[in-house]
Amino acid sequence: MTTPDLSSDDFLRIDLTHKMANGIPVWPGDPVFRQVEVFGFAKGDIACNHSLAFSEHSGTHFDAPLHFVPGGRTIDNVPVERFFGRMVKIDARDALPMSTLPPERILAFEAEHGAIEPGDAVMFNFGWDRYWRHPTESEKFARDWPGLSAAAAELLAERKVRLVATDCMSIDPFGSDDYPVHLVLLGRDILIGENFTNLEKLPPVCQLVTLPLHVEGGSGAPVRAVALIPKR
Repeated sequence: MTTPDLSSDDFLRIDLTHKMANGIPVWPGDPVFRQVEVFGFAKGDIACNHSLAFSEHSGTHFDAPLHFVPGGRTIDNVPVERFFGRMVKIDARDALPMSTLPPERILAFEAEHGAIEPGDAVMFNFGWDRYWRHPTESEKFARDWPGLSAAAAELLAERKVRLVATDCMSIDPFGSDDYPVHLVLLGRDILIGENFTNLEKLPPVCQLVTLPLHVEGGSGAPVRAVALIPKR
């Protein structure tokens, strides 16, 4: 297989990353994201600088296996090649709140668009990012979101995908207290991505570049994610 030149102008680039800013949604009990000016021109300083404080799981981010698996791989020990490659997007915007997506939806995608291949990234577009910092309905982002079923996670693990991501706050549906999808995927050394955005702009298959912070011993890290879509 020929490796595409991802720097080429032959690709349209779509940012899949929410902006980090004060007031973004966080998991209940997690530290809030804080950006505070330390030096600034209005203060008479010669330079501008901000302090940042946040959780490893702030904003658009990856969960590393250590997040749920004692002794699991940390984010800084994930091979860098896992952050690049082919991606498939499964449109699940018809999913009901708090529902779990069955494996049949994945099989239906494959019947229409071809098999999910070993090493693929799989993104689930639930459309939940529409509530992220929504001017009047932002509170909906942190409740009632849909997710995957454990059986769907098992199927993806059988396909040997490299990561599975969602535009919701968690890959497990709202209200889950045993997190079966996290346990299945992270237990198989498959990264989980959460709080992605702009998935509705993507075709069923494209290329993905994801660059998480290189956090020593991290259970996860915020990520900058960009999809590359061939113009031809």
